[in-house]
Amino acid sequence: MCRASCTTPKRRKRAVNQHLHAERWTLAQPVEITGVGLHTGEPAQLRLHPYQGGLRVRKGGSEFPVRWDYVRDTHRAVTLGNGGFTLGTVEHLLAAFWALGITDCLIEVLQGREVPILDGSALPFIETIESSGGTVRVSVDDDALTWHGGTMPVLESVWVQEADRTVGVLPGNLYAFGYIQFPEPLSEQGGYFDLRQFREQIAPARTFGFLHEVETLRQQGLAQGGSLENVLLIAPDGYYNNARFENEPLRHKILDVMGDLMLCGARLSDFVLVAVKPGHTLDVLLAQAIAQRLPLWLARMEAYNG
Repeated sequence: MCRASCTTPKRRKRAVNQHLHAERWTLAQPVEITGVGLHTGEPAQLRLHPYQGGLRVRKGGSEFPVRWDYVRDTHRAVTLGNGGFTLGTVEHLLAAFWALGITDCLIEVLQGREVPILDGSALPFIETIESSGGTVRVSVDDDALTWHGGTMPVLESVWVQEADRTVGVLPGNLYAFGYIQFPEPLSEQGGYFDLRQFREQIAPARTFGFLHEVETLRQQGLAQGGSLENVLLIAPDGYYNNARFENEPLRHKILDVMGDLMLCGARLSDFVLVAVKPGHTLDVLLAQAIAQRLPLWLARMEAYNG
């Protein structure tokens, strides 16, 4: 059982992880992302548009918000959907949005059912957006401001637990504490990271998988687009291909959590993340628990600001 508890814009490039609070940011210009889907193996293409109105996904005449209540699957990746269309493996793109401070973007699906996996990390998304003009501030009338798409500081602790697994956030200065445990040779990995250094410490960490699972996953219709170009593969005697960090799997788990938390309906700031054996299902439950607190946090901020 899971338990949740709560104890005309001026163009410029922005530093990753700048505190924004009430500010909202979008892309300076449209950006196209092309590649293959990790699980489908199909061609995948997105166009990211400057936008005012939070994060949304559109395909043809259908669209939906990027939010926890539109999650349709959390097995091996997060899939969002509404009606007949879905978009899978959204977490790496959303982690890049968090790093760049992007709170508003229209994600147009041009081809495929997944976000392109690229190199398996969040870094190519960050680099592509930065090289295409960076971000600009969204002008929003104060009376029309909602936190669906805005940046919200964490004002109280929120936790979700399931057996020996825990994910939570508490007010703090942008640090992450993580712990994962898998069978040998990966075994245990733990550490803490400065999220103000997300680009350098977390964004390059790739998705990972175990050699002995590859055939089973492919029989299940998963990992069809996985390769040594986009997955850190773990063999019985250790990393099969070169790791970017000694604890790259742990760092990637932190990346996943950061992307999944964007589903709460706001970009979080001023927090410490604790992630003990995290996974997409638990991450989304935390996003839901935070989403339920956002109206109270906003009311507290409005009262404080008088």
